[in-house]
Amino acid sequence: MTDDMPEGVIQTEVKAELFKSMGHPARILILEMLVDGPVAVSHLRDGTGLEASNLSQHLGILRRQRLIVPSRKDGRLFYELSCSDVSGVLSAARGLLGTVLQANGYPRASIIQPSRVPSVVGLAAAGAVSRQSAAL
Repeated sequence: MTDDMPEGVIQTEVKAELFKSMGHPARILILEMLVDGPVAVSHLRDGTGLEASNLSQHLGILRRQRLIVPSRKDGRLFYELSCSDVSGVLSAARGLLGTVLQANGYPRASIIQPSRVPSVVGLAAAGAVSRQSAAL
């Protein structure tokens, strides 16, 4: 079926799956914890506060998307980012969030409580409405 699809559509679907795999706060936290290098699963569990089975599910999703890779050392299981590009995506997301929030009059993202952060989609829509109103 994919043979009939234009290359751009296939890439869009693959990108959507990639972003979907990163689309959970626990998975973002796991990835952020791995930015500085390999981390033992026990430390990931402590750092995220997730139950072992729940952590395992999140790690499985990230592993299937090849965002992380496992390794063993002295009988302990570690995970690390599969490549530096993963760290780059996280950094770009932080930058984008900061830019969008700042452009819409919100304080720096680092001091905002997660429950009070408006969605980027909502901010973009509000910006479009403001621009349309200004044009009238």
